[in-house]
Amino acid sequence: MTNLKGVQYSFKEEWGAERYHVLDQLMAMQGTNKEGKPILTLKCDAEKSEQFRAGNPAIVPGYYMNKRIWISVLLEEEQDKDLIRSLIHHAYVEAKNKLPKYKQKELGTF
Repeated sequence: MTNLKGVQYSFKEEWGAERYHVLDQLMAMQGTNKEGKPILTLKCDAEKSEQFRAGNPAIVPGYYMNKRIWISVLLEEEQDKDLIRSLIHHAYVEAKNKLPKYKQKELGTF
């Protein structure tokens, strides 16, 4: 994810989570759920969030996040790498769109 323009990495030790921001907007976290299973939690449009969850049992409400605008992908269950890349791209766009216009222009188009 850090190869996307403007994406910055941080590690939140108390959560054991790798975090990815588009400048100052959180777009993704990778860690584990309460069962210790690997998950990727991604920012998501509210309507698409419902659609993704309804159509795929490996996509669940965002773990420890606002369930309306975050989804979590159960990485052991979801093997479609193209889908995961697509969801990461969507999270990037969602986070980028929350930035002020001048910061969005700095990042250019994706």
